[in-house]
Amino acid sequence: MTVPNNDKIAIVGAGPSGLAFAAILEKRGGFDYVIYDSCAEEVPPRGGCLDLHPGSGQRALREASVFEEFKKHGRYGEATIHRLFKHDGENMFNFGEGRDAPEIDRWALRKVLLSGVPKEKIHWGKGVAKTERDESGEVVLTFTDGSTAKGFKLVVGADGTWSKVRHLVTDAKPQYSGNLYLTTKINPTNPWYEKMKSLCQMGSMIAMGNGVHMFNSRQGDGHYRVDVGIPGPEDFGTCGIIPDFNDHDNIKKYLMSDDMFGPYSAELQDIIKNSEGPFRPWIMYYFPTERLNWETATGVTLIGDAAHVTTPFVGDGVNCAMRDSIMLADALGEMGVNDEALAAYEKKMFPFAIDVITRSLQSQAMFFEKESPKAFMENMSSGKALIGTTDHI
Repeated sequence: MTVPNNDKIAIVGAGPSGLAFAAILEKRGGFDYVIYDSCAEEVPPRGGCLDLHPGSGQRALREASVFEEFKKHGRYGEATIHRLFKHDGENMFNFGEGRDAPEIDRWALRKVLLSGVPKEKIHWGKGVAKTERDESGEVVLTFTDGSTAKGFKLVVGADGTWSKVRHLVTDAKPQYSGNLYLTTKINPTNPWYEKMKSLCQMGSMIAMGNGVHMFNSRQGDGHYRVDVGIPGPEDFGTCGIIPDFNDHDNIKKYLMSDDMFGPYSAELQDIIKNSEGPFRPWIMYYFPTERLNWETATGVTLIGDAAHVTTPFVGDGVNCAMRDSIMLADALGEMGVNDEALAAYEKKMFPFAIDVITRSLQSQAMFFEKESPKAFMENMSSGKALIGTTDHI
């Protein structure tokens, strides 16, 4: 049974989970909400493309009645295929063919979700600088422009890894995974583009070995995103290992060392050598699973990366985030905007989050093993693959 209400909900963050949650509320009706996001509307989200699964990401789009719009942007067929290479250049096997997990760029997913949310509900360029409770216990949002807002029945933190809302729920913080990506690209105008296309084809390719790897994927506009996975300190971007991130040649020289990509085949090395820059560090964090057990906080909850940021090695992060949006909307619809509903949602969310983070850390270890992809291949053929094992509510 749906229990409509007019208690105002503040959604902090307009990423996939925040927008999916809003679009589902909008579809179901009876909820008053507002979204705040730090970015300008015209600024595209940063990050690679995403594959949405039928029981989570795709289901959220159906619940929000925007799935038909999604089909205009989702890439099916060959786009779902991943090609796995050893560091010596041998293509070991391909996986993902025929899987119902269409790829979509982040900007396109945002466009799809925004089609289900009235423009007046979103305040772009309105970043939340801090959150606190006043003397009466009410949550106050303080924005980067100095203004404040309060009077909400519920505040939903959908504001990512470094959430400004999280501390109202738990004092746990994301932990560094020990690995990072250096992200760059190869555009269609690049003379080496056709060679890259022959390796990666219309989907993605992974090259593993020597404790490092590459994950390269075709994006919606045809360019290839290149993610170079390496070990390194958490402050890699500022510690001086790479003195100047504008010096692309020096970064490539660093990556060609013997303990990194020096043993890779010339063809695979050429992916890095012909990439265009800029190289951007992507420091990978995860939420400690033993802390996914907090007591419900009155009038506040978390969804998506704010609740359970994970490393990306099973491809379930955004799907888990969008599943949160369904589960929270369901709980509010069944019980109203109250702490009972939040507790029911969180109890249901925790196991999914723990599962995704755990599997991703296990998969990450296989990606960065010296003998990769041996363990990865064994896992994929074991009948208990870490990738693609959980997709339901």
